[in-house]
Amino acid sequence: MQPLVLCPTQYEASRVKAVARARGAVLQVIGVGCGCEAAIRSVAAAHAGERWVFLVGIAGALRAQARVGEAFLCERVVDEQGFTHMPRPLAHATRLALTCSRDIVVGETSRNAVAERTGAAMVDMESGPFARVAQEMGWRWNVIRGISDDAAKELPAEVMRWLRLDGGTNWRNLAVDLACKPRLWPQVQSMVRHSNAAMRSAAGLLDRTLLELHA
Repeated sequence: MQPLVLCPTQYEASRVKAVARARGAVLQVIGVGCGCEAAIRSVAAAHAGERWVFLVGIAGALRAQARVGEAFLCERVVDEQGFTHMPRPLAHATRLALTCSRDIVVGETSRNAVAERTGAAMVDMESGPFARVAQEMGWRWNVIRGISDDAAKELPAEVMRWLRLDGGTNWRNLAVDLACKPRLWPQVQSMVRHSNAAMRSAAGLLDRTLLELHA
C-alpha cells in the first residue's frame, strides 16, 4: 500500500509535497493541535489497512540535542495525557523522544518543566492524537520533526492566533498583530527562517525514509 504522509499545516505540506509525489506517498493536511484527532480518524477511515504512515512537520526543542534546523525521527511519543506510544523503529537517522502538548510551550521555564516531566527532547501539538489513532489502526508509523525553535527561545504569545485549526494561516490576525505590535517583526522573521530550515531538513529525512522503505 502507498505510504501516507500527514502534515498539521498547509505550509508544512507544501514543503514535503514534491517528496511525497516523487515517492508515491499520499499527502494529507490534518490541522493543528489536539483537535486534529477527528481529522486523523477521517483520514484513517479512507486509508484503512496496514501501511506506513508518517506525521511530518516542525516542533520545538526541549533539550540541546534537538538542534534548530535539523530533523529527527521519533524514538517514542509521550502524549498529552502522559501515556507513552512506541513507533516502528527506523535505523537510518537520529531518534529523539517527542511529547505532545495541548498548548504551544512558549518559554524556557515552561519547556524545562515539560522536559523534566516527560523526558522528551522535542514538543509538538499533534503527535499524541496521531499515535493513538495509528496504534488503533495497526499502522506502521513514525514521526518526523524539524526543529524550528530552540529550548531557550521565547515564542510570541500571539502565535496561535496566526494559525487556523484546519492548518491554514490566519493572515488577518497576523497582519493586525504586526501592525499593532511592531516588536513582533524580528520574531516573525526569525520564525520564518528557522521554520524554512527545519522543513528542508524534514523533507530530506522523509525522502531518505521513504527510499529506505522501498529498498
